[in-house]
Amino acid sequence: MSSLKLSRFTNNIPTIFQWVVFLSINCLFIAKYITRTHVNLLVGLSLYLVVIFVLYLFVKRIMNCHDRTIKYLYFSLSLLILTGIVIIQYSTNPYSLMVDRWSAINNFIEYLFQGKYPYLAKTHLGGYGSPFPVWQFLHIPFYLLGNIALGMCFSFILLSITLRWYFSDYRKPLIFMLFLFVSPAFWYEVTTRSDLFYNLLDCLLIILVFHKNKYSISNHPIIIGIICGLFLSTRLSVFFPFLIYFFKDFMDVNGKQKLIFFSVSVLSFVISFAPLFIWDFHSLMFFRYNPFVLQTRQGSILEVILLLVVAILFSLKWKTDFNKCIHLISYSLLLLVLMTFIHNMILDNFHYGLFTGKYDITYFNMALPFCVFILCSHNFIDMTKA
Repeated sequence: MSSLKLSRFTNNIPTIFQWVVFLSINCLFIAKYITRTHVNLLVGLSLYLVVIFVLYLFVKRIMNCHDRTIKYLYFSLSLLILTGIVIIQYSTNPYSLMVDRWSAINNFIEYLFQGKYPYLAKTHLGGYGSPFPVWQFLHIPFYLLGNIALGMCFSFILLSITLRWYFSDYRKPLIFMLFLFVSPAFWYEVTTRSDLFYNLLDCLLIILVFHKNKYSISNHPIIIGIICGLFLSTRLSVFFPFLIYFFKDFMDVNGKQKLIFFSVSVLSFVISFAPLFIWDFHSLMFFRYNPFVLQTRQGSILEVILLLVVAILFSLKWKTDFNKCIHLISYSLLLLVLMTFIHNMILDNFHYGLFTGKYDITYFNMALPFCVFILCSHNFIDMTKA
């Protein structure tokens, strides 16, 4: 019996690590922002750990409930979260926020409609927008509706539909929603109208679609090439999830399929920039704060090379274990942020603390969708039976 328990524990080590990741990211947000209240830090963190423990017990209890009950809970919780997103967004004055990701998109589109070069638009805090064109253009419908942040609502609805379709039941999607519900990091993204979390969430969703439909470079090189190229025209960080998921497949196909996929990906990416290239090539490429500069200024060439090597090694490691693939994507995104932060801290001689304006801890939220997916997977359910 002891050897069986040891084997079960060993098999669940990756999932246990995702527990640590989930708790660490959320406790980081609590530690940073609870200091702005009258609540003691240790009290706040302790209460949050109690909430997580209650969540764990609740999941154990509901796993044996009737399917209809689980379905009711899933739709009820999804509606509750969606309602919370809308209420928080419409009750918060966006111009009072000290986070300008929302206005980086809003002001880009505003300039675009005014006939001004959009990448010269300043945010409400005086900065410049870094998202690439596809991500900007996808928000035009929400801009026309009067609220850029509706992109979060749209992505959440896609999430609720995709999870049910992917898992073919409501239990695992319910667990996913429960973890979002108790995640301060997620609600921070909602409150600040940040698009970072749901950009990577959309990346996870399209990977789920690829996996469920068994899309690969060998059978759909053009479709996958287009989608990868367009996704790359949102944020450069989405490159790592796609690299880990597709690199092994890319290496296994013949030369013609490699060429088709690579050419279509690059062409899709370039075409997304083409109107802006034609409009004002100099401002796009040589402006001091152009999106290429803003998305690459945090790291060094050495870090990029190291991360590429790690991501390639990860891609060769998961083989046919999809959950392991998601684990490794989560690790790579965490490593991306940690390496950048540690490198900058060394350069600054640790003069600035992690909770100062020098470091944006919301970048850790890039790993959150992949982390939560693992926590709602079969491994978590197996752990509840231990």
